[in-house]
Amino acid sequence: MQNKETSLQKRSPLEYMREKMAQADSMFRSDLSTASDDAAIVGLAGKILALCNEVAGELQKLCPVRPVACHDGCDTCCHSLVQVNPVFAALAVEEARRSFDAEQFAILRDRLASPPRFCPFLFDGKCSIYQSRPMVCRGYYSFDVELCKQGDFSEKSMGYQGDDAHAAHQYMIFLFVLEKRIESIEQEMGLDAGPVFLHDAVRALLKDPATLDLWRTGGRDLFAGA
Repeated sequence: MQNKETSLQKRSPLEYMREKMAQADSMFRSDLSTASDDAAIVGLAGKILALCNEVAGELQKLCPVRPVACHDGCDTCCHSLVQVNPVFAALAVEEARRSFDAEQFAILRDRLASPPRFCPFLFDGKCSIYQSRPMVCRGYYSFDVELCKQGDFSEKSMGYQGDDAHAAHQYMIFLFVLEKRIESIEQEMGLDAGPVFLHDAVRALLKDPATLDLWRTGGRDLFAGA
């Protein structure tokens, strides 16, 4: 048992991430090619994010861990207008439909009626769809709140730093590469891969329930801003 744990600790983070990337690739291809309705697309997005959660947890074991400045109630990155793959916008809308009360949903619609100043899912300083938040949001981290407020977060100017990089950086790289891989698969299937602004996609999905089905069958420019 001890030898097994020692072997796991010495495992290469890059090797592990490549393994999970291959798993995500296979799952996304298979599920997207057989998706016949909106529920299947939303379900696929949820499965991808569940795999991302698994990767985040394992990297905490495999890599050095640096304490981040992010904390509950810190919403600096939520004031960035993020771009996402359409499938994750669909999941965000489904999560809102599932968990929002009538007042929250009305506020969401009102926010989308004009150019947003922050993410429309930000309520009371917190992400209201945190468990279903898009991959790009999961990659944000900061070691200094003041630098974060200036837009200097996630060590975004750094490329891959190798197996000795800390867990947050490894995870950011994994998410970035996975997002590009998903876009590539969608393009191969003749789908509009985006990325699209989250608020634009949510507005389109709420305005016309048929939008996601049109996207799934090859529709283009469905999530462009007004």
